[in-house]
This record gives sequence, structure tokens and C-alpha cells, in this order.
Amino acid sequence: MTDIADRGPRGVVRADAGYVPVRPRLSMSDFLVRLWRAKWWMAAAAVPILAFGLFVAFQMPTQYQSRSALYVTAGPDVRSAGVSGLGVQEQVRGEVQILRTRLVAERTLARFPMSRLFPELSAAQEREMRQVPSSQRGLIETIYLQKSIDAFQAAFSVKAEPKSNIIQLSVSHADAGTAVELLNAAMAVYLQRRAELFSDRPIRQVDVDRKDVEQDLLEAEDAIRAFLNTNSIRDFASERATAQSLHGVISGELSTTSARQKAVSAQLSRTRNQLSGTAAQHGLFIEDTSAVRLRELESERSEALAIYTPESLRVQAIDRQIADLRAAREAGEGPSETVRRGPNPTFQALEISANALAAEQVSLVQKSAELTRQLQAVEDKLNRFSDLESEWSALVRDRDLIEAELLTFGARDLSGDGADSLPPASASSIKITEPATLPSQNDSLKWQFVMLTVFLAVLLGLIVGAVRTLSMRGFPTAGALQRTMGMPVLAQVGRA
Repeated sequence: MTDIADRGPRGVVRADAGYVPVRPRLSMSDFLVRLWRAKWWMAAAAVPILAFGLFVAFQMPTQYQSRSALYVTAGPDVRSAGVSGLGVQEQVRGEVQILRTRLVAERTLARFPMSRLFPELSAAQEREMRQVPSSQRGLIETIYLQKSIDAFQAAFSVKAEPKSNIIQLSVSHADAGTAVELLNAAMAVYLQRRAELFSDRPIRQVDVDRKDVEQDLLEAEDAIRAFLNTNSIRDFASERATAQSLHGVISGELSTTSARQKAVSAQLSRTRNQLSGTAAQHGLFIEDTSAVRLRELESERSEALAIYTPESLRVQAIDRQIADLRAAREAGEGPSETVRRGPNPTFQALEISANALAAEQVSLVQKSAELTRQLQAVEDKLNRFSDLESEWSALVRDRDLIEAELLTFGARDLSGDGADSLPPASASSIKITEPATLPSQNDSLKWQFVMLTVFLAVLLGLIVGAVRTLSMRGFPTAGALQRTMGMPVLAQVGRA
């Protein structure tokens, strides 16, 4: 059996007659054995790639995609604009360019608050607005408006297949309902923009003024929303009314608690005075034993007379005891009574009442302190509302004036003012073949990325395993040695 140390510099075996090239003849099973022995190398290469890929995949945000489709024909509105020589394909490309313009994106975003569409951008804008003076806030709003337009254009997809007059539209967003509303708004703005571009009739001044007033109304609403967000208020009027009602409730409760605290203090003082003048113990039972002792002595004298004479010392001693006991009973002197003492119930009742009143007094003191703290907090909140009331009233007054002005435009439309101008051109060459659909599935590339990560990890592991297998020295099995040397293998020693 040839040892690896006997190999020459170029993979040959040293023999007596010179160098004889020796190449291991490996079968598929030998290759698989070597591949199995390289499993830890394969795992070391594949596991980090797989872990990193899975981490990135599950960090991907959820995205819902709402889809719609437009059908383009060579309508009269396009021919009237002097482009009647264009074919349908050229017109489709033109419509796609109109859909992708930043003006369409800007008008679409103007219909929604930024905090709903892009909350991260809205939060960043508010942070920067609080850190800069008011003179620079307009520049920050412009910067973040452009960022929101870029984000919308990245989520807004417009595709047109070659030799087809169908335009596929889609909008992706983390919320399915918002995606549908965004796509509908984008199509409405696009149709309005087409009417402006391809109309050869004058635009009514009242419509232009209405758009300006509507934009002013949106700005007024944004100002009110920014004011509420800056001061952490959800509804100015309702929160102020709630604070006023709380102030009345807490004030009444505090007055009741103070009155009860005074009453409890007076009652506790009176109870303690009564307690100091009441004995803790008193006589529970009084027993008169003189009559019993007198009868016992008389009985004992009768028994003694049966044995002794009246002049005997024993009988005379008993007579003296009887005479002394009768004299004491007649005079009311001597230890003739037995008294048993115990706790006084009146004292105990007064003590329990005093303890209860003392506990109630402590509770009322703590309650009074808490009510005072709450009342002070409500008063601070009311003072804050009073400080902000002038600014809030100005914002609400401006919004109400703009709404009133917008209502006058509606009244002018109903009365026929401005009817001398023709209505805007129709969009007869554009048909909505599929309305915006409500997505029900997550369209993010999470699982596709997971599958790609698994594939790359397995492929890299196999490559590392193959390289490790081909770089191994020696013979993996006895069969490989036998095929290579052409000699039978008589014995095989396994690893210890």
C-alpha cells in the first residue's frame, strides 16, 4: 500500500525503476464519501449566507400592489390638437410619458396627507421643522415634497407592451386600501391633465380660481394638523371641554373630601377624649359569700354540739366566729364579697371607633393630596389651552373663510356664472378597462428572496465541498486503492 509520503513532486510514486505516475481512480461512491467528509466545510460556507439572506428577507416591508388598465384609441380630442397623424403606438407612448410626469405625481400627492402615505418622511419633516426657524420651513417642505414625489414615482408603475394599446398601471403601498385610493387618484389626475393638454378651448377662470382656493384649503388643513401635532393635541375643542369638565368634577370632589376630613378630625378628637375618661376594665361579677359562710359555721356548730358540750373550746370558737360574721354583716364591713374583673366593652367600642376614624383620616389626607395634584394638572392644561387659543382661533378662522369662499364657487356654478366658457375636452380616447383592484396578497419579494438565498447557499456549499473533495489526499476507501494500484487489499483498519 503506497504512502502519501512516497509521492514525488508531481504526484508520482517513487519506485526502484524511477517515478511512475499514480492517479487515484475514484468511483462515484468514493466521491460521495469524500463529499460527506467535507460536510462541515460545506456547512461553514452555506450557513452564514443562509442566515444573512433570511434576516434580510424577513426585514423586507409588506407591500400591496393595486392594478388597473387603460385602453388607448385615436380619439377626436387628440386629432383636434393637430396630432392626427400619430398612430396608436405613438399615442400609447405619449400617454405613458404623461402618466410618468412629476406634475401628475405632485397633484396626486396633494390629495393625501404625507403622514398617511409616507409616515417616515412626515416624521423626519416634523423633526426638522421643529429644529429650524420659521423662515426656513418653506424650504424644508419643498425638499420633503420632492422626496415624497420620488417615493411615489418609485411605487407607481406604468407599462405598455409592444404592439398593444393597453397601458398597465400599478401602485404599491404598505396598506391595501391606500394603494387603491392612490391609483384612483393618479388616474383621475392623469385624465384631468390630458383634458388640459389636448383641449383647444379656453379654460374657465372660475375653475382656475377654484383650484387655487382648494389648494389654500389644503394648506390651511395642513397648518391646523401641524399645529395639533406640534402641541400633541388630537382635537382642540373636545380636549378643552373635557379638561373643563374634569376641573369641575375634581373641584367638587376635593371640596367634599375636605369637608369630610374636618368632620372626621372633630369626631376623632371627641372619641379620644371619651376614651381617656373610660376605664379599660370593670367588674364583671360580684358574689356575696358571707351568708354561705354563716350557714357553714352554723352547720359545723350543730355537728360539734353532738360531740362536745356548749362550754367546750371548739363550740365557743365557732360561736365567736358566728358572732363576728353577723356583726360584720350588720355593719356592712369585711371581705364578704368576691369581685371578678374584665375588659370594658364601652372602652373597646371607643377604641375601635378611634382606630377606624384615624385610618379614615389618613386615607382622606392622601386622597386630598392626590386630588390637589390632579386639579393642578388640569389647571395647567387649561392654562396651556388658553395660551394656544389665539393661534388656534386664527387657524380655524382662516380655514372657515376659505371654505366659505369655496362654497361661493359652488353657488356660481349652480347660478350659471362663467357658462360662456366651454367645458373641458373629454377623454374619449382613453377607456378604463379595469378599475383599481383591492390587493389581497402581499406582493413583496420576501419569499423569492428566501428561495434565492437557499439556492445560493446550497450552491456555494456544494462548490466548497467539491473543492475540498478534489483537494483531499489519499484514498477514501479500500476499493479506490485497489482500483488504483491493481492489487488486492487484504485488510483494512478503521479509525480509532
